[in-house]
This record gives sequence, C-alpha cells and structure tokens, in this order.
Amino acid sequence: MTRRILLGIGFCAALGVSLNACAADALLNCPAIATKIPDAFAPTCSHPQTPLQKAICHYKPKHWTDNLLLLDSSLMHGYKQALRAAGVGTPECAHLLESQKVFEKKLEACGSDGDCVLETMTKRSFALRDIEEHQQAPLEAAALQRFAGGAIFQNPGHKSAPLLQRIQRGMDIYPLPHMALPNGNTLVWGFQPHNATVQSLVVVNHQGAVQLLGAVDGIYLGLPKDKTLPELDANARITLFVRDPQALAQNLPALRAWAAASILGFNVDCGGADAARCRAAEAIPVPILAYRLSCPQKVPGKALVNRCPLPLPAVSGNVSPGLFWQ
Repeated sequence: MTRRILLGIGFCAALGVSLNACAADALLNCPAIATKIPDAFAPTCSHPQTPLQKAICHYKPKHWTDNLLLLDSSLMHGYKQALRAAGVGTPECAHLLESQKVFEKKLEACGSDGDCVLETMTKRSFALRDIEEHQQAPLEAAALQRFAGGAIFQNPGHKSAPLLQRIQRGMDIYPLPHMALPNGNTLVWGFQPHNATVQSLVVVNHQGAVQLLGAVDGIYLGLPKDKTLPELDANARITLFVRDPQALAQNLPALRAWAAASILGFNVDCGGADAARCRAAEAIPVPILAYRLSCPQKVPGKALVNRCPLPLPAVSGNVSPGLFWQ
C-alpha cells in the first residue's frame, strides 16, 4: 500500500480518514489543523518512500547547490503561518484549505519529476506570499485614533496619559499578530519591545472599524512552562475600553481565551500536549476592568475614561486559548 503524505485537508487522507469526516471534525479550525500537519512533505530523507519524497530528497535543480529540502520546509512553514492567521470557520480558512487541496493534487501528480515539483512548489510559495499580505492585520492608525479620541487613562502606578499613547506603546512591533474570531471580528495585539508584559489589543470588525481597545499589564508568561503555579505581576490586569457596551458581551469570551494564551506565551497546543496547561491558565483569575469612552465629562477637554466604569456582562463561550497559536 502506497504511503500518502498529503497535507492541509489532505492530511486526513494520510491518516486513513475521509476528507468529509475530517472537515466536519475540524469545523474549519485552521489553527488546530496547523498543529497536526507535518513540517514538510519529506520530513526525513533517511528512508524516502514515495516518488515525491525521493524527488525532494535527491533532485538538484540547475544552478542550485542543494536539493529541494529547504524549499519544502519553508513552504510548509508559510502554510502553517497562513493557517494560524486564517482563524476558525472563516471564509479565509475555507479558501486556504481548498487551495491547499488543489496544490497537493498537482504536487502528487508530479511523481518523481523534480522539475515539476520545483515549479509547483514555487507557484504555491508565491500564492502563500500573496495570502500572507492579504492577512496583514486590518488595523489602520486613523481608525485607532478616531476610536480613542482624546481620552486620558489613569493606569495605577503610572502618570495619567493619553489612551492612544498607551495602546500604541503596547503594539510597537511589526507585523502585528492577529486572529480571526468565531464572531467574525479580528483580534489584533502586540507588546512593548523589550518589555512584553506591556501589551495592547484591539478588536476590529470585518470592515476595519474598531470595536474595543485593551491595555494589558503583567500577564505575559505568567505561567512558565516549568511551573505549576502562576507568577503574575502584582498589578496584573486587563483594562478594556468601548464606546458601545455590547462590544464587551460580543468579545469577552475570546478576550479571556486570549488572556490565557498570553499567560502561556501563546505557543500551546490546547487540543493535545498542552491541554492541562491550557486548563490551568484559563482558571487563573485575571482582573478585567471595563470603561466607556463616550461618557460625559465634568471638565471640558479632559476626557478621563476612568470616571465611567462598566460592569462586565455575564457571558459564556467556548473559545480555546489554542486559537491564538503564533
């Protein structure tokens, strides 16, 4: 029996599972699929079994000094990154899986033809590059500035400062990590360089309009891999800012899952090896405060958002910290 190594949706075939059944089980959960596929079509060249593996391991294109192994691994790295950014149940996830399925059929048809394998992989790498550019965080500076306005934020232990300045300070990296949420919004986040415990997050809708801002302090890597007890900073908290209180109810389950992912350092497989650590992180009580930006001010020109607290809504949701794998 020929051993198949197809990936993407095709990785189900490699396990002897029907594609329809696998797709139903995965519920188009692209980040989860990314954790289950191999790192390359030819993970080892000690015993290449299929014609494709033999081509990857032994074919040397003209003007190259080595075989196709580097292209193989870099292609799968790009595919996994695209899967993680595509989210759960999104059109982007469905398109990515379907396009990978078409690519794999073309690649398998190449057999041991090294020129065909090279051409097919090269075209796919360009396509993944286009997908990556399309997946860039849908956050514009102008939209962020409009939403924050002139609000002043009093963070305990710090001087009062413009809210926009605090949010930007916690997102001073590029590219910004982001993830499509089950409700159709996108969560974008970052951290302060050389001080990852200062983080910020922004939720935008499918049109790029800001729904919610968050200033996050002292939770990143609060449960190190070699520890069983949390080590959050004394002033650890998440402070959320909205204009429409409904944005809290709509996004709070995902934000709590994101907080657990941050506590774990994001790189966790909650459906597999890291399941126990994920449950432990979700159980850690992280203080969450919420404020309404559009609140009346006693002193004109000083929009102090801390004057307008909002109660956290009672919501339930089943968003896994593993969604935010980076």
